Amino acid sequence: MALGARGRATSIEPAVTSRFDGMVPPSASGADPAFEVSGELKLLRPAIPILGVVLMVLALVAGVPILYYMVYAVVALVVLTFIWTRSLVRWLSVTRVLRTKWCVVGEPIVEEFILRNGGRLPALWVEVRDESTVPGYEPGSVQTLGGFEQRQWRTRTVCNRRGLYELGPLRLVTGDPFGIFQGTVTYHASTSFIVYPPLLDLPDLPMPYGRLPGTSRTHIRSLDVTTDASSIRAYAPGDSLHRIHWLSSARAGELRSKEFDFEPSGNLWAILDLDRGVHVGEGLESTEEYAVNVTGALIHRALRDNKAVGLVAIGRTRVIVQPGKGSAHLWRLMEVLATVRADGVEPLDRVLSDVQSTLGRGLSVVTITPSTDPAWLQHLHSARARATMPAVILIDAATFASRGERPGLRSSISARALQAQLGSAGFQTHVVQQGQQFQIVGQPAAQTARGYVN
Repeated sequence: MALGARGRATSIEPAVTSRFDGMVPPSASGADPAFEVSGELKLLRPAIPILGVVLMVLALVAGVPILYYMVYAVVALVVLTFIWTRSLVRWLSVTRVLRTKWCVVGEPIVEEFILRNGGRLPALWVEVRDESTVPGYEPGSVQTLGGFEQRQWRTRTVCNRRGLYELGPLRLVTGDPFGIFQGTVTYHASTSFIVYPPLLDLPDLPMPYGRLPGTSRTHIRSLDVTTDASSIRAYAPGDSLHRIHWLSSARAGELRSKEFDFEPSGNLWAILDLDRGVHVGEGLESTEEYAVNVTGALIHRALRDNKAVGLVAIGRTRVIVQPGKGSAHLWRLMEVLATVRADGVEPLDRVLSDVQSTLGRGLSVVTITPSTDPAWLQHLHSARARATMPAVILIDAATFASRGERPGLRSSISARALQAQLGSAGFQTHVVQQGQQFQIVGQPAAQTARGYVN
């Protein structure tokens, strides 16, 4: 039996700035639209009404007065419990307040629930059932409410797995004291909640753009002073002293200012290998999670150095994000990293071959992979021939493999041997093993995380 129900929409408080110095996703807060709320009433003990019918028949046949009294009692019980439960379904409501629609791995998700009874009849028990998909998050509760009363409580759970999840739907389940009827109030809508990978820093991570000759002499001018001056122009009011080219000014007899290129070095592309055939390990201690962590650290460091960064992540879904700068671009890339999975079927050599035309020339390319199959090495040589600076970050799959597990089905050499081979060819290479210490951005250097934030 479907019934009307009073409902309140989920409200969202302003986002709280985390430890990342104001770097928050652009869609960190905002109110959800109103959503549908429905009520349902269900008979749990059909034997009681059947008993009433049987007693009525017996009373009519036998004419015994006590049977009539029993019929009256059963009918009164059914009617009263029906009215009681129906009133609860109509007047019970809940508000859930989500402080922010995102968090970073290692941070808590905090919600506040306010359960209200707007009717006169008490609710001896109300079970709050939440169908959120966040791993380990169970905000459900059982409360008791008197007439015109409300309860308020807060839930807090640390998020340990990156991903895009749903908060809701939400159900209120209640009933009469005798358990004859059960009422359910359902809030059908759900709210998206994203858990970003942790922002980490690898101090020893090689950044290949330091050796790149750059994309000098571009036609895009920068308002910021860089190390690459491309031309001289007439002095304009407001130019700082270190913009002035003193030698040209002396020759011309008037002040001349330097113009600078958009950036002294090329864009940086990060290529994340999502071939499921080369990834091993489970959960947080897997090559997949380490590769995502390292990719995030690489992206954050490059953007912090004012480089334009792009991302290639080809698994079951093909994701290519063109290079960009700024905090908004950082969180766009982190959102991609939050949802990618090592579920691809294309080997790394095919991925590198497919994206060559997309990457272009005169830039840096960093490949993050646990694969030690030499088949993809030829693409590094061809990339260098196109004035590209390739670098490799190897996730040592052998350190993640459990007993009996074969790391990298297409591997033929170890990560260290491949590192030596790449180094002899002049490619920057860095090896990450299980247990690698990552420094968490925004925390003191003494606070580190072993692989993932614990």
